[in-house]
Amino acid sequence: MMIQTRTKRLMVAAIAVAAQAIFSGSAMAQAVNVSGKSNIAISGHDPVAFFTQKKPMHGNFKITSKHQGATYFFVNERHKALFDANPTKYAPQCGGYCAFGVSVGALLPVDINTWQVRNDKLYLNLNPQIVKLFNQNLDANIAKAEKNWPRLAAQAAGDLVNTSGKSNVALDGHDPVAFFTMKKATHGNFKIASQHRGATYFFANKQHKSMFDSNPDKYAPQCGGFCAFGVSVGALFPVDIKTWQVRNDKLYLNLNPQIVQAFNKDLDANIAKAEKNWPGLVAKSNQKKASAMKK
Repeated sequence: MMIQTRTKRLMVAAIAVAAQAIFSGSAMAQAVNVSGKSNIAISGHDPVAFFTQKKPMHGNFKITSKHQGATYFFVNERHKALFDANPTKYAPQCGGYCAFGVSVGALLPVDINTWQVRNDKLYLNLNPQIVKLFNQNLDANIAKAEKNWPRLAAQAAGDLVNTSGKSNVALDGHDPVAFFTMKKATHGNFKIASQHRGATYFFANKQHKSMFDSNPDKYAPQCGGFCAFGVSVGALFPVDIKTWQVRNDKLYLNLNPQIVQAFNKDLDANIAKAEKNWPGLVAKSNQKKASAMKK
Protein backbone atom coordinates (compact mmCIF):
# COMPACT_ATOMS: atom_id res chain seq x y z
CA MET A 1 0.00 0.00 0.00
CA MET A 2 2.86 2.40 0.86
CA ILE A 3 4.51 1.65 -2.48
CA GLN A 4 1.25 2.34 -4.34
CA THR A 5 0.75 5.60 -2.40
CA ARG A 6 4.30 6.71 -3.14
CA THR A 7 3.90 5.83 -6.83
CA LYS A 8 0.70 7.86 -7.01
CA ARG A 9 2.39 10.84 -5.33
CA LEU A 10 5.27 10.67 -7.79
CA MET A 11 2.78 10.51 -10.65
CA VAL A 12 0.91 13.55 -9.34
CA ALA A 13 4.17 15.47 -8.98
CA ALA A 14 5.23 14.51 -12.47
CA ILE A 15 1.90 15.67 -13.90
CA ALA A 16 2.31 19.03 -12.18
CA VAL A 17 5.84 19.44 -13.58
CA ALA A 18 4.72 18.39 -17.04
CA ALA A 19 1.81 20.82 -16.94
CA GLN A 20 4.12 23.68 -15.96
CA ALA A 21 6.44 22.87 -18.86
CA ILE A 22 3.51 22.60 -21.26
CA PHE A 23 2.02 25.96 -20.37
CA SER A 24 5.38 27.73 -20.56
CA GLY A 25 5.60 26.95 -24.29
CA SER A 26 5.07 29.55 -26.99
CA ALA A 27 1.63 29.67 -28.56
CA MET A 28 2.72 31.75 -31.54
CA ALA A 29 4.67 31.16 -34.76
CA GLN A 30 2.92 28.06 -36.12
CA ALA A 31 -0.58 26.64 -36.18
CA VAL A 32 -0.36 23.20 -34.61
CA ASN A 33 -3.41 21.06 -33.95
CA VAL A 34 -3.83 21.02 -30.25
CA SER A 35 -7.41 21.11 -31.58
CA GLY A 36 -8.09 24.51 -30.05
CA LYS A 37 -8.06 26.27 -33.43
CA SER A 38 -11.07 24.31 -34.64
CA ASN A 39 -13.12 24.90 -31.46
CA ILE A 40 -14.57 21.42 -31.94
CA ALA A 41 -15.02 19.52 -28.69
CA ILE A 42 -14.11 15.87 -28.04
CA SER A 43 -12.44 15.59 -31.46
CA GLY A 44 -15.77 15.63 -33.26
CA HIS A 45 -17.32 12.74 -31.34
CA ASP A 46 -21.00 12.86 -30.41
CA PRO A 47 -21.31 13.54 -26.63
CA VAL A 48 -24.80 12.04 -26.43
CA ALA A 49 -23.68 8.75 -28.00
CA PHE A 50 -21.65 7.88 -24.91
CA PHE A 51 -24.93 7.73 -23.00
CA THR A 52 -27.28 6.28 -25.62
CA GLN A 53 -24.99 4.05 -27.71
CA LYS A 54 -22.46 3.27 -24.95
CA LYS A 55 -19.51 3.94 -27.29
CA PRO A 56 -17.60 6.76 -29.02
CA MET A 57 -19.21 7.73 -32.30
CA HIS A 58 -18.10 10.30 -34.86
CA GLY A 59 -20.61 13.09 -35.19
CA ASN A 60 -21.77 14.54 -38.49
CA PHE A 61 -20.14 17.93 -39.07
CA LYS A 62 -23.42 19.08 -40.66
CA ILE A 63 -25.33 18.49 -37.39
CA THR A 64 -23.86 20.75 -34.71
CA SER A 65 -24.54 22.78 -31.58
CA LYS A 66 -22.48 25.30 -29.67
CA HIS A 67 -22.04 25.25 -25.92
CA GLN A 68 -19.64 27.29 -23.76
CA GLY A 69 -17.61 28.39 -26.76
CA ALA A 70 -17.14 24.93 -28.27
CA THR A 71 -18.84 23.16 -31.17
CA TYR A 72 -20.22 19.65 -30.78
CA PHE A 73 -21.02 17.24 -33.63
CA PHE A 74 -23.89 14.72 -33.50
CA VAL A 75 -24.70 11.52 -35.37
CA ASN A 76 -28.34 12.53 -35.86
CA GLU A 77 -30.89 15.26 -35.17
CA ARG A 78 -32.31 13.35 -32.19
CA HIS A 79 -28.98 13.47 -30.38
CA LYS A 80 -28.66 17.16 -31.15
CA ALA A 81 -32.14 17.78 -29.70
CA LEU A 82 -31.26 15.84 -26.53
CA PHE A 83 -28.07 17.88 -26.12
CA ASP A 84 -29.76 21.21 -26.81
CA ALA A 85 -32.41 20.43 -24.18
CA ASN A 86 -29.82 19.68 -21.49
CA PRO A 87 -26.22 20.37 -22.58
CA THR A 88 -24.75 20.17 -19.07
CA LYS A 89 -26.01 16.58 -18.79
CA TYR A 90 -24.16 15.40 -21.89
CA ALA A 91 -21.11 17.65 -22.11
CA PRO A 92 -18.03 15.99 -20.56
CA GLN A 93 -17.05 16.90 -17.03
CA CYS A 94 -14.03 19.12 -16.35
CA GLY A 95 -14.62 20.79 -19.70
CA GLY A 96 -13.54 17.58 -21.38
CA TYR A 97 -10.02 17.76 -19.94
CA CYS A 98 -8.30 14.84 -18.25
CA ALA A 99 -10.36 14.44 -15.08
CA PHE A 100 -7.46 13.16 -13.01
CA GLY A 101 -5.32 16.04 -14.25
CA VAL A 102 -7.95 18.53 -13.10
CA SER A 103 -8.10 16.76 -9.73
CA VAL A 104 -4.42 17.67 -9.23
CA GLY A 105 -4.79 21.15 -10.73
CA ALA A 106 -3.53 20.54 -14.29
CA LEU A 107 -5.08 20.76 -17.76
CA LEU A 108 -4.10 17.77 -19.88
CA PRO A 109 -5.54 16.35 -23.13
CA VAL A 110 -7.51 13.13 -23.34
CA ASP A 111 -7.76 9.87 -25.23
CA ILE A 112 -11.37 9.40 -26.30
CA ASN A 113 -11.06 5.66 -25.57
CA THR A 114 -10.72 6.42 -21.85
CA TRP A 115 -14.35 7.54 -21.69
CA GLN A 116 -16.57 6.38 -18.87
CA VAL A 117 -19.98 7.42 -17.60
CA ARG A 118 -20.07 7.49 -13.81
CA ASN A 119 -23.04 8.78 -11.81
CA ASP A 120 -24.62 9.74 -15.14
CA LYS A 121 -21.69 12.01 -16.02
CA LEU A 122 -19.08 11.67 -18.75
CA TYR A 123 -15.40 11.60 -17.75
CA LEU A 124 -12.29 11.43 -19.96
CA ASN A 125 -8.63 10.96 -19.08
CA LEU A 126 -5.16 11.15 -20.58
CA ASN A 127 -4.54 7.42 -21.05
CA PRO A 128 -5.48 4.03 -19.52
CA GLN A 129 -2.81 4.32 -16.82
CA ILE A 130 -4.29 7.61 -15.64
CA VAL A 131 -7.81 6.11 -15.72
CA LYS A 132 -6.65 3.49 -13.21
CA LEU A 133 -5.31 6.22 -10.93
CA PHE A 134 -8.53 8.20 -11.26
CA ASN A 135 -10.69 5.18 -10.49
CA GLN A 136 -8.60 4.01 -7.52
CA ASN A 137 -10.34 6.61 -5.38
CA LEU A 138 -13.08 7.77 -7.71
CA ASP A 139 -15.33 9.77 -5.39
CA ALA A 140 -12.42 11.63 -3.81
CA ASN A 141 -10.84 12.41 -7.17
CA ILE A 142 -14.15 13.65 -8.57
CA ALA A 143 -14.56 15.88 -5.52
CA LYS A 144 -11.04 17.28 -6.02
CA ALA A 145 -11.69 17.89 -9.70
CA GLU A 146 -14.97 19.68 -8.95
CA LYS A 147 -13.18 21.83 -6.39
CA ASN A 148 -10.31 22.72 -8.75
CA TRP A 149 -12.37 23.25 -11.89
CA PRO A 150 -13.81 26.73 -11.15
CA ARG A 151 -10.31 28.07 -10.45
CA LEU A 152 -8.87 26.54 -13.63
CA ALA A 153 -11.81 27.87 -15.66
CA ALA A 154 -11.38 31.33 -14.16
CA GLN A 155 -7.74 31.43 -15.29
CA ALA A 156 -8.87 31.46 -18.92
CA ALA A 157 -10.88 34.16 -20.62
CA GLY A 158 -14.51 33.12 -21.06
CA ASP A 159 -15.63 29.52 -20.90
CA LEU A 160 -12.95 26.86 -20.74
CA VAL A 161 -13.78 23.80 -22.82
CA ASN A 162 -11.23 21.25 -23.95
CA THR A 163 -10.84 21.69 -27.62
CA SER A 164 -7.34 20.65 -26.42
CA GLY A 165 -5.88 24.04 -27.23
CA LYS A 166 -5.40 25.05 -23.59
CA SER A 167 -3.14 22.07 -22.90
CA ASN A 168 -0.83 22.70 -25.89
CA VAL A 169 -0.27 18.93 -26.14
CA ALA A 170 -0.20 17.69 -29.74
CA LEU A 171 -1.68 14.41 -31.01
CA ASP A 172 -3.67 14.05 -27.78
CA GLY A 173 -0.48 12.88 -26.10
CA HIS A 174 0.42 10.17 -28.64
CA ASP A 175 4.05 9.62 -29.62
CA PRO A 176 4.65 11.00 -33.17
CA VAL A 177 7.71 8.81 -33.75
CA ALA A 178 5.84 5.60 -32.89
CA PHE A 179 3.74 5.89 -36.05
CA PHE A 180 6.95 5.39 -38.03
CA THR A 181 8.85 2.92 -35.84
CA MET A 182 6.08 0.87 -34.22
CA LYS A 183 3.47 1.28 -36.97
CA LYS A 184 0.72 2.09 -34.48
CA ALA A 185 -0.73 4.83 -32.30
CA THR A 186 1.12 4.70 -28.98
CA HIS A 187 0.57 6.82 -25.88
CA GLY A 188 3.58 8.92 -24.96
CA ASN A 189 4.93 9.32 -21.46
CA PHE A 190 4.19 12.84 -20.19
CA LYS A 191 7.55 12.74 -18.36
CA ILE A 192 9.35 12.47 -21.72
CA ALA A 193 8.43 15.53 -23.75
CA SER A 194 9.69 17.99 -26.34
CA GLN A 195 8.36 21.26 -27.67
CA HIS A 196 8.12 22.12 -31.35
CA ARG A 197 6.39 25.09 -32.95
CA GLY A 198 4.44 25.97 -29.84
CA ALA A 199 3.18 22.45 -29.12
CA THR A 200 4.30 19.77 -26.67
CA TYR A 201 4.85 16.19 -27.84
CA PHE A 202 5.01 13.15 -25.56
CA PHE A 203 7.16 10.09 -26.32
CA ALA A 204 7.05 6.43 -25.40
CA ASN A 205 10.78 6.38 -24.64
CA LYS A 206 13.90 8.55 -24.71
CA GLN A 207 15.06 7.07 -28.00
CA HIS A 208 11.94 8.37 -29.71
CA LYS A 209 12.43 11.78 -28.12
CA SER A 210 16.01 11.88 -29.39
CA MET A 211 14.90 10.92 -32.90
CA PHE A 212 12.25 13.65 -32.86
CA ASP A 213 14.61 16.30 -31.49
CA SER A 214 17.14 15.61 -34.25
CA ASN A 215 14.55 15.93 -37.03
CA PRO A 216 11.16 17.18 -35.77
CA ASP A 217 9.82 18.06 -39.22
CA LYS A 218 10.20 14.43 -40.28
CA TYR A 219 8.01 13.08 -37.47
CA ALA A 220 5.57 15.90 -36.72
CA PRO A 221 2.24 15.36 -38.50
CA GLN A 222 1.59 17.17 -41.74
CA CYS A 223 -0.81 20.13 -41.83
CA GLY A 224 0.06 20.82 -38.20
CA GLY A 225 -1.81 17.67 -37.23
CA PHE A 226 -5.14 19.02 -38.48
CA CYS A 227 -7.43 17.01 -40.72
CA ALA A 228 -5.42 16.82 -43.97
CA PHE A 229 -8.50 16.72 -46.17
CA GLY A 230 -9.93 19.70 -44.31
CA VAL A 231 -6.76 21.69 -44.97
CA SER A 232 -6.96 20.70 -48.64
CA VAL A 233 -10.30 22.52 -48.81
CA GLY A 234 -9.14 25.41 -46.63
CA ALA A 235 -10.62 24.39 -43.26
CA LEU A 236 -9.24 23.41 -39.85
CA PHE A 237 -10.88 20.31 -38.40
CA PRO A 238 -9.85 18.02 -35.51
CA VAL A 239 -8.73 14.45 -36.10
CA ASP A 240 -9.31 10.90 -34.95
CA ILE A 241 -5.93 9.38 -34.10
CA LYS A 242 -7.11 6.08 -35.60
CA THR A 243 -7.11 7.67 -39.07
CA TRP A 244 -3.31 7.97 -39.09
CA GLN A 245 -1.37 6.92 -42.14
CA VAL A 246 2.23 7.38 -43.26
CA ARG A 247 2.41 8.23 -46.94
CA ASN A 248 5.66 9.18 -48.71
CA ASP A 249 7.32 9.02 -45.30
CA LYS A 250 4.99 11.68 -43.88
CA LEU A 251 2.29 11.39 -41.23
CA TYR A 252 -1.26 12.39 -42.12
CA LEU A 253 -4.39 12.47 -39.94
CA ASN A 254 -8.04 13.05 -40.77
CA LEU A 255 -11.41 13.72 -39.16
CA ASN A 256 -12.87 10.22 -39.50
CA PRO A 257 -12.68 7.10 -41.71
CA GLN A 258 -15.13 8.54 -44.24
CA ILE A 259 -12.94 11.59 -44.72
CA VAL A 260 -9.86 9.36 -45.06
CA GLN A 261 -11.53 7.69 -48.03
CA ALA A 262 -12.23 11.09 -49.61
CA PHE A 263 -8.62 12.16 -48.98
CA ASN A 264 -7.16 8.97 -50.44
CA LYS A 265 -9.37 9.00 -53.56
CA ASP A 266 -7.03 11.52 -55.14
CA LEU A 267 -4.15 11.45 -52.66
CA ASP A 268 -1.46 13.32 -54.57
CA ALA A 269 -3.83 16.09 -55.65
CA ASN A 270 -5.25 16.49 -52.14
CA ILE A 271 -1.77 16.60 -50.61
CA ALA A 272 -0.79 19.28 -53.12
CA LYS A 273 -3.90 21.33 -52.25
CA ALA A 274 -3.21 20.96 -48.52
CA GLU A 275 0.41 22.07 -48.94
CA LYS A 276 -0.77 25.08 -50.96
CA ASN A 277 -3.42 26.07 -48.40
CA TRP A 278 -1.39 25.47 -45.24
CA PRO A 279 0.74 28.66 -45.20
CA GLY A 280 -2.38 30.82 -45.54
CA LEU A 281 -4.13 28.98 -42.70
CA VAL A 282 -1.04 29.42 -40.50
CA ALA A 283 -0.94 33.15 -41.22
CA LYS A 284 -4.65 33.50 -40.53
CA SER A 285 -4.32 31.63 -37.23
CA ASN A 286 -1.44 33.82 -36.10
CA GLN A 287 -3.37 36.97 -37.01
CA LYS A 288 -6.25 35.83 -34.81
CA LYS A 289 -3.84 35.10 -31.95
CA ALA A 290 -2.21 38.51 -32.27
CA SER A 291 -5.61 40.25 -32.26
CA ALA A 292 -6.73 38.26 -29.22
CA MET A 293 -3.56 39.20 -27.32
CA LYS A 294 -4.17 42.92 -27.98
CA LYS A 295 -7.68 42.78 -26.51
